[in-house]
Amino acid sequence: MWEDVIPPLKTILESQHHLSQIQLYFQDNKLEGSFLKNGWPYSFWAFFPNGELTGPKGFSLCSYGWGASTVERFLVDEKKITAKHVVFWVEKRLAARGIIPVWKE
Repeated sequence: MWEDVIPPLKTILESQHHLSQIQLYFQDNKLEGSFLKNGWPYSFWAFFPNGELTGPKGFSLCSYGWGASTVERFLVDEKKITAKHVVFWVEKRLAARGIIPVWKE
């Protein structure tokens, strides 16, 4: 996960001029990320309780220093999950919350 998900996801986040102090890591079956958007703290978790991409998955987001949002199911309909799917769906979740733009220029 570290070498296949972290670098491309970090590249996506670093390309956003309004994000700073970006940190990503994978630990205890969780992909964790944090950053500042215009000075406001955000953090997210994509977690894999069984430690496998094919097992259960969830996603949660925390903004403005508040507690985590509702845990959402993550990559539910995908049959053959790859690291590219994880990167795509994290990007999609952050875009859906208005943190990064939906469309790339």
